[in-house]
Amino acid sequence: FRAVNNNGNLGNSSGMTTKNTLRKEILEKRKFLLLQEQQEAENSLFHLWRTIKDSYKTDKVALYYAVNGEISTNRIISSLIAEGSECFLPKISQNKNDKSLEFAFFNGGDSLTVNRFGIQEPKNSKTIELDELDIIFLPCVCFDSKGNRIGMGQGFYDETLNKLPANKETQLIVLAYDFQEVESCIPEAHDIKADACLTPSKYLEFKN
Repeated sequence: FRAVNNNGNLGNSSGMTTKNTLRKEILEKRKFLLLQEQQEAENSLFHLWRTIKDSYKTDKVALYYAVNGEISTNRIISSLIAEGSECFLPKISQNKNDKSLEFAFFNGGDSLTVNRFGIQEPKNSKTIELDELDIIFLPCVCFDSKGNRIGMGQGFYDETLNKLPANKETQLIVLAYDFQEVESCIPEAHDIKADACLTPSKYLEFKN
């Protein structure tokens, strides 16, 4: 992979051997982040994004609404909207057996509703076909240097991203704190690799 660093910090790694153990360990760290630490991380992440964003097409971008200490996308969303990009947030199906996400238009002032997981999502907005998105920014619990990620374990993103064509143009970019980097995310066959990862201190490009 190719790395661009803000400060040379390589992040922490972990040798834990199961996804559940990794998930528990990193979520425990994230739970104790101070609000000031979260804000500083968001600001650093945003400034690094500004240095590399011109290498991406950003007409239509999907992001996520941060919850439970996830690194915030608010500044990136605001800047994209100000620059004329169309932004989209994920919506889950009312059918609890359907793990597919839809991405619904969000202009920063739309009404949001809270889904069954306590996550805010657009209420009445147009949705977009997955392969029409230029970028999908992905949340994670942790990530590794090969572009693998571990999420909350519900499988929504894996189920959804598996629908992208093999020759996709949509870029998948993980957003994370530096401490969320681990030695290996113990990938499985159904896991979808990211194309890049952005943290407060570095930008990684993965060659999949």
